[in-house]
Amino acid sequence: MIDSTTYEEAPSDVRRWFGQRTRWFKGWMQTWLVHMREPRRLYGELGLAGFLTFQFIVGGNALVALAHSVFMLVLIVKFIALVLQDYDWTVIVEIMHCLGIAAVGYLISAYLGWLGLSLRGERNRFRTLIWTPVHWLLLSFAAWSATVELITKPYLWKKTEHGLDQALRQESRTRSLLELERHLTELERNGLLPRLCALEIAP
Repeated sequence: MIDSTTYEEAPSDVRRWFGQRTRWFKGWMQTWLVHMREPRRLYGELGLAGFLTFQFIVGGNALVALAHSVFMLVLIVKFIALVLQDYDWTVIVEIMHCLGIAAVGYLISAYLGWLGLSLRGERNRFRTLIWTPVHWLLLSFAAWSATVELITKPYLWKKTEHGLDQALRQESRTRSLLELERHLTELERNGLLPRLCALEIAP
């Protein structure tokens, strides 16, 4: 693995973002379905740790997003039941339990975002993490959209329009090249960069 960064221009609005996430979820679902055609073979090739990692990362990524909107719908139904049943303590406990689960999930997600922004020196963007619950709801809608597309239009892949911000595009390209140069220089300094042998071409 090369220790470098891939810079990508983020979608410019929610519509483009939604299309991009729908495509990503559809890709994860399709990848999971293809590899799980022969689960025993996959288990044999990956081993227990690799097999479980595949389930959590590829399958779990889409499954959690799909379950999120269902979870929130259940929470809303419980709120309605609480009002209709004149504040039944059983329902209150269930609601508190659901809210606790949601809070833990959002906090973990926000923490990962905070960690990434901190490592990148982007602390001025911490305020965006307050939108974590909305982000997860949109992710869930995108996952359901991907599910419908996978069933009805399996060969359709929505493209994301890029290149709208030319200045950012140039800056990203420059930063990527500088990081690659730094990495190659470090490899050469440590004697880890393979030397290319000159080939003599016979006349």
